[in-house]
Amino acid sequence: MTELIWILGAAVLLMEIVGMILAVDAVMQGRTPQGTLAWSFALLLLPVVAVPFYLVFGSRRFAGYVKARRKRRGELGQLSAHLSRVLAPHSANIEGGEGTVPTAGTVESDMTMRRMIVTPCTRGNRAQLLLNGKEFFIALLSAIDGATSDLLVQFYIIHDDHTGRRFKASLLAAAARGVKVRLLYDVIGCSKMPRGYARELTAGGVEVASFRSSRAPATRLQINFRNHRKLLVADGKLAITGGLNIGDEYDDKHKVLTPWRDTAISITGPAALEAQLSFVEDWYCATRKLPRLTWEVAAQQPDSTNPGADALVVIAPTGPADEFESGALLVLHLISRAKRRLWIATPYFIPDESIVDALRLAVLRGVDVRVMAPQAHDQFIIKLAMMSYEPEMMASGVRMFLYQPGFMHQKVIVSDALVSVGSMNLDNRSMRINFELSAVVSGVDFTNAAVRMLESDFEQCREITAGSLTRTKLGTKVAVRLARLMAPVL
Repeated sequence: MTELIWILGAAVLLMEIVGMILAVDAVMQGRTPQGTLAWSFALLLLPVVAVPFYLVFGSRRFAGYVKARRKRRGELGQLSAHLSRVLAPHSANIEGGEGTVPTAGTVESDMTMRRMIVTPCTRGNRAQLLLNGKEFFIALLSAIDGATSDLLVQFYIIHDDHTGRRFKASLLAAAARGVKVRLLYDVIGCSKMPRGYARELTAGGVEVASFRSSRAPATRLQINFRNHRKLLVADGKLAITGGLNIGDEYDDKHKVLTPWRDTAISITGPAALEAQLSFVEDWYCATRKLPRLTWEVAAQQPDSTNPGADALVVIAPTGPADEFESGALLVLHLISRAKRRLWIATPYFIPDESIVDALRLAVLRGVDVRVMAPQAHDQFIIKLAMMSYEPEMMASGVRMFLYQPGFMHQKVIVSDALVSVGSMNLDNRSMRINFELSAVVSGVDFTNAAVRMLESDFEQCREITAGSLTRTKLGTKVAVRLARLMAPVL
């Protein structure tokens, strides 16, 4: 018995020491004061509980991606420089204002966006909203079936269900007719995907790779740095991205949360090459191989009947390997530039203080600020954390809406004439820890289409009022405050 007590005491002492070491690590590499304080206190006061969680969720560095970027000074660096030269004649100023169509050869002047995202804004793109799962999967499978040379595909989640098997069959058919197909998936998001799924694709000629947080044994438990991007690029001409993954729920077949409300975007034109470069960088990080692809802008015929036929587009890949916190900065930029309208649709609204303050300032500028989130939710603790922001947002003049018919998973921001559609949620994980992808679009037709889409969604929402907040039960209020404490790590 005495020996057992000594063993337990030594184990507790060891955890205390490890907790202190990791608390120092949290202070040195923490990205936000709230997250740093939360981890530090937990590691010092409850190391037995906090140490395992920190080893899984705590790190904010992604050394593997950074090393890959350093190595890209060779071929990948040359490729990036070549693409910049190719896109130079198509560059434009996305901040030209509503209805502004730059003349040929105009050089982008919005240095804020340029320095944050690196990739330029290009004109002459055709951008189309895909309003739901039905439209998304029709466009996705059509793009796969129509590809003639290369298909680049990456998704955070791929399920082996009816939708996933349709997707797999389309990829195999493309490979069988001679298309070079590359599929990149995230190991965390696809943790339930059977091994046979990837093996069948590989056997059919599809090149499959996985994106993982780390291959080092010391950090094998680390599940941060998920590649949350959703992207398809066909022949360097067409790109599709947005909030949808591959699974039945995204095609409106969830057992509980149907109807599933989501949005994606289809882009043809020079911006497709920017999306292609984003994929190549992820592929290089995962495989250390550089695929041979076409890097020339395809000629397009004018199409005045297609809404968004001459859209200005910036493809914005953001993530923890960037020099700056590009995801958070992109959101802050979209908020701070708004003068009339700022409408945000997000399934996970857990902003940090900088985003909260930016929204308050937007209201004070006289901007119509609205935030739409789902009433029904797929993660209960996140639902509670989101509820904690409702009183202060309302007190600041931000209008909060809860989507009623089912689960709303779209990630859309309308900032006057700019529209962002992509994979990034308004939470710490998306803005600072995950690899995300957004398409920022300017164009009268496209903006009007996005506004009409969100107006229709708002009509299916319940606006939160002061009266509804006062009816919240005491137990729920306590749970909400406790969930708020976990906001920095959700």
